[in-house]
Amino acid sequence: MEENLQVPVPQVAAEPTKETAPTLGPQKISFGVFLLKILAGVFGGAVGSLVLILIFVIGSSILAPFTEATEAADAVSPVFIFITLIMTFLSSTVGNILSSLFLSLTESEKYHRTASTIYQIFIASLIIFLLMAPIYFIAAGVGVNTVVFAVAFHFIISAMISGLILEFISNNKYGLIGVYSMTFSLIVSATVMFGLYGSTGNVAVLLFSSLPIVWGSYAFVYSLFSLIYGWIVDVYDKDFLAADTVYGNDYGKEVITKVVHRAKDEEGSDFLRHN
Repeated sequence: MEENLQVPVPQVAAEPTKETAPTLGPQKISFGVFLLKILAGVFGGAVGSLVLILIFVIGSSILAPFTEATEAADAVSPVFIFITLIMTFLSSTVGNILSSLFLSLTESEKYHRTASTIYQIFIASLIIFLLMAPIYFIAAGVGVNTVVFAVAFHFIISAMISGLILEFISNNKYGLIGVYSMTFSLIVSATVMFGLYGSTGNVAVLLFSSLPIVWGSYAFVYSLFSLIYGWIVDVYDKDFLAADTVYGNDYGKEVITKVVHRAKDEEGSDFLRHN
């Protein structure tokens, strides 16, 4: 009898289609989400400004130089600088945390590590507060307007760091989009803020409008930059700003993972920790 022999047929891998091919570029956002992100940034910054106004009203007798047309350095007392520091720290921290929280809610599937983001933003705000303290005292020796510019600079720097934390913690593959967006938004927000001051000449207007302008500018520029970059990726079919995209001499290099072996005494310490 003849036996039927089954000859194995080699399987040919199917070519990737639009449904199976990996998606290039960041997650696409709709026009509705675009507007929602702008509103989220402005609203979070506005809440921070409300905190600033509340503290300003409570300490109005001490913070009166902000509303008076004076450039004299002797109008600035150490108590004035201390209250200004506390006011700026609290308002910027609240504004940064709430703006980041509201922005994360617009794309909850993308920004999923909200608690870690808020924790790191608070730590960064505290560090910026400590680093900015000497700058406030130096600015106080020049005049009240210089102190206001120091406050605006504080708002810009703290918002920049908070925005980068938001992007790198939850979306580290496209962290570069956050870097470029924040860079361009700083130019936009600084132009709007100092243009507003130039047209009004009122330092109080600059003081109270800084946070909404900074976060609104960031939300607008980031959303616009993401839309433009997504279009570029679709046209050229290359993810230029992805963290795993390599250029120049880095092309073809293997990713080296360093393996750290546990020391013998660390095993005993783990046993003591859990017993």
